[in-house]
Order: sequence, then C-alpha cells, then structure tokens
Amino acid sequence: MKIAGIVISLLVVVLGTLWMLYVRAPAPEVVCQHKIAITLAEVGDQHGDAAANLLDQLRLQCVKEKRKLVELRGKIVYARQARCIMAATTLSAAERCG
Repeated sequence: MKIAGIVISLLVVVLGTLWMLYVRAPAPEVVCQHKIAITLAEVGDQHGDAAANLLDQLRLQCVKEKRKLVELRGKIVYARQARCIMAATTLSAAERCG
C-alpha cells in the first residue's frame, strides 16, 4: 500500500511538471497586450493614422485569433506560441512565433 502511494505521488508530480512546462501559458489578453506594447515601442513618437489603425486592428483581432488557436490546434500549440510572443522584443520576432 505504501508503494502505491509513492507511485501515485510521483505520477502527480511528473504530470504537474509536464503541465507547467508544456501547457501552462499566459492568457490571450496578456499576450495581446504584450504585442501592443511592442508595437507602441517600435512606433515611438510616430503616432500617426497608420499607427493608430495598426493598434486598433491588433486590439480587435489578437484575442479572437488566440482563442481560435486554442480551439483549433490545442493548448500545447497555443502555449508554445504564447511563450514565444512573451519572449519577443520586436514585432517581427513576435510575428515569427506563429
């Protein structure tokens, strides 16, 4: 009985670790806010109509796109992409995460 408890505890720890490494990811809203922050940093003081349109388009489509990714491709694929975007420092690097 004691061995079964140890095996189950070990299994829970392994599954928890795998969950943390492969499936756990920031929420779509957090990922999209990071992309917007990167975009604002790259645009700088050039807040013209083109920059405003780009930010509006990012806000409207980003969360919708990320939720659709979870539904169609699964949480592991989304988690990999979300972690890549959160690590990106430029918009081009974030776009390559797809």
